[in-house]
Amino acid sequence: MTTNAHDQKVFDDFMDQFGDKAVRYAYVTLHSRPDAEDVAQEAFIRMWRHAGRRGAETLSPALLFHTVTNLCRDRMRHLKRHPEDPTDLIEVTQGEVDDTPLLTDSALVLEAVMKLNAPERQCILLFYYMDRSLKETAQALGVSEQVVKTRLYRARQHLKPMLEPVWKERAYES
Repeated sequence: MTTNAHDQKVFDDFMDQFGDKAVRYAYVTLHSRPDAEDVAQEAFIRMWRHAGRRGAETLSPALLFHTVTNLCRDRMRHLKRHPEDPTDLIEVTQGEVDDTPLLTDSALVLEAVMKLNAPERQCILLFYYMDRSLKETAQALGVSEQVVKTRLYRARQHLKPMLEPVWKERAYES
């Protein structure tokens, strides 16, 4: 890959002219600013490699937006196959858990929930902690409402033996 000062200048001008447009275009597709910026950056990296092989004069907006489109499709495919775990986004401090009036022994419940497998944990957190409906939970996870119902049932079955001793102990203390 060989580039000269002229190619560098042409590429810099190209990037200045189309950089923001590439990010906006990716954002409209992905609805995520960080993902859009990543896609645009990867597109310009590929364009730089292309310029190194063919010369900076061969750069075109059509090639750039074709590259951005393909990278957006790749990113959406990746997200569909590897949905992000919404529990990664939740940061709960001890004070926040204790201030939740609806949950008795909230810290213990949350600790038990975090021991569940990822699909069950996601359903419990979205449905109970984030107060989402079955439909909203299903949409967020990309599954049917019946799958959410099944996962919630299984999660409750897994939580019961973990939490029953604690609740029985609390009942004796009262």
